[in-house]
Amino acid sequence: MKLRALDELWRLEPDRNRSYRRLLAYLAADGTLTGPANRTGGEADPAFRPGTWPRKQAGARTDGKLTEQQSALLDALHNPAPGA
Repeated sequence: MKLRALDELWRLEPDRNRSYRRLLAYLAADGTLTGPANRTGGEADPAFRPGTWPRKQAGARTDGKLTEQQSALLDALHNPAPGA
């Protein structure tokens, strides 16, 4: 029963999950999906490249390497739910 309370992202691969969470943190700190690919995650995460990760994921989707859930999460980044 307690497994239902887990975040749905627990099923993702560790590296993809970590990068997805880094991107969510960047966006929560008023980051944007637009801009140059080489920008950094700012002071909070200067090694993260928030412009590169979504582009890599879009390429992986085109190549058929993303699951349906991964594709849905990627779409949700570009089309956030109302009030989010």
